[in-house]
Amino acid sequence: MVPPFICGSTYVQDTVERALVCKNCNKKIYPEISPAIIVAVTNGDKLLLTKFLSGYEKYALLSGYVEIGETLEDTIKREVFEEVDLSVHNIRYYGSQPWAFSHSLLVGFVAELNEDLTINLETDELSKAQWFSRDTLPHDDMPVSLTWNMIEAFRNNEI
Repeated sequence: MVPPFICGSTYVQDTVERALVCKNCNKKIYPEISPAIIVAVTNGDKLLLTKFLSGYEKYALLSGYVEIGETLEDTIKREVFEEVDLSVHNIRYYGSQPWAFSHSLLVGFVAELNEDLTINLETDELSKAQWFSRDTLPHDDMPVSLTWNMIEAFRNNEI
């Protein structure tokens, strides 16, 4: 992204903060970060995993971007309802991870299913949604993401 030039001078990396600073007027431009949630939806000893339509073959947790004026908790409820037509409660913070690929801050949560209902998959983004017990969860050969840390925490009965 090209920073907005106020006085027309060049911006350089600030020596103290993660920001650009104008050499002339000292205006600072900070990185734009889009908050997004990842949620481990549990139903007792089962975890809901999904697959994207994009052809990415690995399983993932439900996720989505926070809309303007929306709390993280409201985003979780909305995304779960939109993507699999389920409702959740007992939302608990798990952890976070910066995700530079999309200028995002991923915020991970765990939430419990309100009622054991049939999944009604939203097919604009997802190709699959499925419940897995702890002993049948798929493995990932490169578990460096918050998603896979959370899946492993569920597998190990830590969440």
